[in-house]
Amino acid sequence: MCTRIFNNFNNSFLTTARNMDWATQMATTIFAFKIDNDQPMVKSGTSIRNEKTLVWTAQYDSIVTMIESKVTTDNSKEKEETIFGASDGINSVGLVANLLYDSNATYHRSNGSSCKNLDVLRWVQFVLDTCCSVEEVVNKFNKDASVQIQLIGGKVPGSESEASLHLAISDVLGDSAIIEVNQGQFRIYQNEKFRVMTNEPSYARQIELNQFWEWQWSNQNNFPSNTLPGGPFPSDRFARASYYLNHLYEPVSISDSLTQSKSVVMNASVPVNFNSKLKKHPNIAQTLWTTVASHNELTYYFCNARTIGNIWMDLNQMELFPSSVSQLIVVNENQDLTFENKSLYGFQNENFKETSDPFSINL
Repeated sequence: MCTRIFNNFNNSFLTTARNMDWATQMATTIFAFKIDNDQPMVKSGTSIRNEKTLVWTAQYDSIVTMIESKVTTDNSKEKEETIFGASDGINSVGLVANLLYDSNATYHRSNGSSCKNLDVLRWVQFVLDTCCSVEEVVNKFNKDASVQIQLIGGKVPGSESEASLHLAISDVLGDSAIIEVNQGQFRIYQNEKFRVMTNEPSYARQIELNQFWEWQWSNQNNFPSNTLPGGPFPSDRFARASYYLNHLYEPVSISDSLTQSKSVVMNASVPVNFNSKLKKHPNIAQTLWTTVASHNELTYYFCNARTIGNIWMDLNQMELFPSSVSQLIVVNENQDLTFENKSLYGFQNENFKETSDPFSINL
């Protein structure tokens, strides 16, 4: 489930697109965080803070898509709080972060006693708040980082599934990286050619599998084949996205790049209410929504699979957001546990509502 592609064939028109796939609908809200120099945004890496919690101050504006769920906090079921998970976003210097499911992720590390703790559901927000480039993100998570970070797992909001995740990052320089987590250790794959990511197997194995397909399509093959796997499995989606992305003409405008990226990632989407008959397969699920981010233009597009309209936000017009932290609900979970997909269309900065920061240490 989930596919991410990075269209970096022309550094003047860089775009990243991703599909969010999940078996059931999920309450989804887009947040806008606007830096206020008079009131710094200090954030906590965990919901319950202690001396091991990673704490940071946001340095950049950001627009972030979060999934959420309401949980009761006492046995009487009278107290309720909302759990948020940052899954996708862009910051004001054109860094994009996409969090995708990875069934192989394991977070516990044997030497983690001196590490600072960061909830995996806050990973995207930390990266967008504190980093300006892929290189800076990589430096924060490599083995020589001055502050060693321990990711803390949990449940996907609104689900009993473990939040087993890996991270893709791309920037305005055209750089790209994939960060996997195995026994708490970060495996980092950094290269501008790492344009496609799905779920499993490991990224190293995905690269090997893709080399076979690239040879099939290339002139090195005396009898090249343009056949493609058409299924919803991660390796199928990886091959399809890679094929179409690498057979595009170089974009000559931002419109070219945006529409190319959207159409390629849509080709890797899974239809709404898709019945795979493989109920227990962790990596086959319907596409809930798609995002497309323009690194150069600092615009962020959100496409709900259950509505016709597309919406977008612009980081160049942060003054239109009503407060330093504001939100736009795109999928609401009702009290009867049904979901309401908001019928939205067009530019949305002015339609956000003031709210509180779900990761603030002041909550």
